[in-house]
Amino acid sequence: MFNKTFQRIAVVGLGLIGGSLVKSLRHVMPDCELIGVDFHNVIANARAHLDAAFLPENLAEALGDADLVFLATPVGVILRLLPEVAEAVRPGAIVTDVGSTKGWMVDQAAEHFRGDRYFIGGHPMAGSEKGGWENAEAHLFENAAYVLTPAPNSPAHSLESLANLLQAIGARIIILDPAEHDRLVAEVSHLPQLLAIALANFIARAGVEHESRLQLAAGGFRDMTRLAASRFSIWQDILNSNRVNVRQSLQEFIVVLQQMAHDLDNDNLEAGFRRANQLRQLIAPP
Repeated sequence: MFNKTFQRIAVVGLGLIGGSLVKSLRHVMPDCELIGVDFHNVIANARAHLDAAFLPENLAEALGDADLVFLATPVGVILRLLPEVAEAVRPGAIVTDVGSTKGWMVDQAAEHFRGDRYFIGGHPMAGSEKGGWENAEAHLFENAAYVLTPAPNSPAHSLESLANLLQAIGARIIILDPAEHDRLVAEVSHLPQLLAIALANFIARAGVEHESRLQLAAGGFRDMTRLAASRFSIWQDILNSNRVNVRQSLQEFIVVLQQMAHDLDNDNLEAGFRRANQLRQLIAPP
């Protein structure tokens, strides 16, 4: 069982995802030793949920005895940390990440995790436009898809143990090839983020006149632009590391918009509404 496999779990980065992991794990595994790594101000807020806390400069000490390590910093930081983490963890330990792209991550990890130190790529399809420990919640992963992209040298029992743990906090596990993951999330995660930005900027293009437009904006506009509140610092590495797939998705979406304009001119939008309604019905409620 997962609670016997992982007695000491370290979470590096205690923002929205890392903080939610800490709170979720504390809820389902009250006897597990939870170790957090972040800066002073974050540690001060998270300390009550942790058994031990370390600053980034003491990363090797923090990870030395951990059975499982979650890397929950931005993608670019995770990539930079991989060599140090691979050197710091003990034999038999599992390291996983929560980054939104997996191709670069798994390739880079393969260069550093060898022998009996294992890396399993991970991506929880859960989150919010609001970041930070203060927005972390214990139920963030309940009924959320959680993708795992194991490396070729990952033992089956290690993958099973990690999957069992994540299922215990409510996640639905999906095993994917890293390249397939990146292609799919470009369409269902990265593209929606850019579309929200584009729609917000479309209204903002009017300058001071956008105020009159916003007076008329109701729930639909608020729902569609919710992601526009996301910070660029979070998305910069994600979009850079999945640039090819995201560009392809944007180009294909432009074609869809052009077809919609054509259908509008020809009074032929009903079929598109019907297809969209059918797809929307397939999406499970939150």
